[in-house]
Amino acid sequence: MTKISIITISYNNLEGLKRTVPSVLSQSYKDYEYIVVDGGSNDGSKEYLEANSAHITRWVSEPDKGIYNAMNKGIAMATGEYCIFMNSGDHFFSATTLEDAAPQLDGTDYCVGRTIVLDEKYASLRMPPKSPTLRYLSDNALQHQSTFIKTKLLKEHPYDESLKIAADWAHFIESWYVRHHSYKPIDTLVAVFYLDGISFNQPKQVRAEFNLVLKRLFPNGLPKENETKEQKQERLTAKVHYKIERAMRKSCLKRDWKILRNSLRFVLKDLFM
Repeated sequence: MTKISIITISYNNLEGLKRTVPSVLSQSYKDYEYIVVDGGSNDGSKEYLEANSAHITRWVSEPDKGIYNAMNKGIAMATGEYCIFMNSGDHFFSATTLEDAAPQLDGTDYCVGRTIVLDEKYASLRMPPKSPTLRYLSDNALQHQSTFIKTKLLKEHPYDESLKIAADWAHFIESWYVRHHSYKPIDTLVAVFYLDGISFNQPKQVRAEFNLVLKRLFPNGLPKENETKEQKQERLTAKVHYKIERAMRKSCLKRDWKILRNSLRFVLKDLFM
């Protein structure tokens, strides 16, 4: 069996922990360890973790230096073959998620499953790309809630803590394209992701960090790629999903529909050019 390290980071998000922790502890697959890194919360999170400490392998509640510092702390404690980050507020799709996914963790460095993206009035399914390209990744990130990553890779190349939002995205691009680590999509619906996280609600900062990383890795611009029709369709579909999700977060229905209509028009035009 493949041992999996599940890592949850949290800060003052007790209600999120109450959604995440039970989804981990209910897993039918038992060859896992559960690590929780709390940033020194004062909202009752520490007390909640103490109450569940018999079922949590390791946990800390102490100040940290941000999201990726907390994630790196979790990685340092991990002993499984793979890590997956199920941060506070998000949760596994079902009690059999790990049981379904584990047989597909075959030593590939990044094994990425499917994700339900959920808002109070909207849900969609995000599919991992079958064959990612730099052009796809220049605009889209893999969902870390549904990504199993080799622990050895994470320990050798921890997340860049100078980045505030996009270090997991930067980690994959550098690992996959520059260092040639392996990737594959897996046929499992892994996680439910809620549209209330920092990355979704700060798109300008995300874009700024994307551009910073791309400029650092490719100072002369993205290398040219021969994009297949399937790869182009995956890229444009992901772009539409993101625009729809942003539209559905708005309060004005008329404006929502305008954004959606313009997104669909853009994709159809690009697909058939």
